[in-house]
Amino acid sequence: MRLAVVRLMLMLALAVVSASSLCAQGSPGIELRPPTATSALSVAVRDVMIDKTFDELLQHGFPAKVHFRVEVWTEGRWVDDVVDRAAWDVIIQYDVIDHSYDVLRRTREGVSSLGSYTRYADARAASELAYSPTMAMPIGKRGYVTVRVDVVTLDNTDLAEMQRWLRGEAQPAVLGKRNPGTALTNGLRTLTTRLLGGEARHYDARSKVQQF
Repeated sequence: MRLAVVRLMLMLALAVVSASSLCAQGSPGIELRPPTATSALSVAVRDVMIDKTFDELLQHGFPAKVHFRVEVWTEGRWVDDVVDRAAWDVIIQYDVIDHSYDVLRRTREGVSSLGSYTRYADARAASELAYSPTMAMPIGKRGYVTVRVDVVTLDNTDLAEMQRWLRGEAQPAVLGKRNPGTALTNGLRTLTTRLLGGEARHYDARSKVQQF
C-alpha cells in the first residue's frame, strides 16, 4: 500500500514539472464581457486547466472545481459601492467505471449538467463555456464589473488530514478504528496541492468603467 502511495507521489511530482512549463507557455485567464444595451454580462475562462496535470489528478480521483465570483460596482466620488454579487462553480469529475468526465455547473438556482465526455479536452472545453449570471445592474449610473476565479483541486480539510498523517496522528486508521482510505487519500490530495504550488490558482479581471 505504502509503495503504491510513493509511486503516485513521484508520478504527480513529475507531472507538475511538465505542467509548470506548459503554464509558462500559455496565457490562461478570464474572458469578461460587460453588459451592453443588447447583450447580458458574460463570463468565461480560457486554458485555466490546460496542463496535463489536471487530467492525471482527475483520473486518480481528485475532482477539479472552478469557482467564479462576480461583483457589480458603481463608481463613487470617494468610495465605490457593490451593487450585486453572484457566485457559481464548474466541477469536473472522472467516472472510473464509465471512463468519462462529468461536467457540472452549480449556481444558487441548483445544479445543471454540462455534459459527459470521453476525452478530457472536450470536458475542459465544456467547463469553459460562457455563463451569464442574473445580476442587478445600476441603470443610469457609472460602474464596472470584477471577476475572481479560483481553480481548486483540494480543500483545507485535506490539508489538515495530510498534516496529521505525516505526524503519525492518523495511526488509528491503520489500527482499524477508522477508514484507512480516508487518511491516505486525503493526505495524498493535500500533498498534490502542495506540489501544484498552492491550494488554488487565482485569476482576476475587471471591466472598464461604463455607463450602465
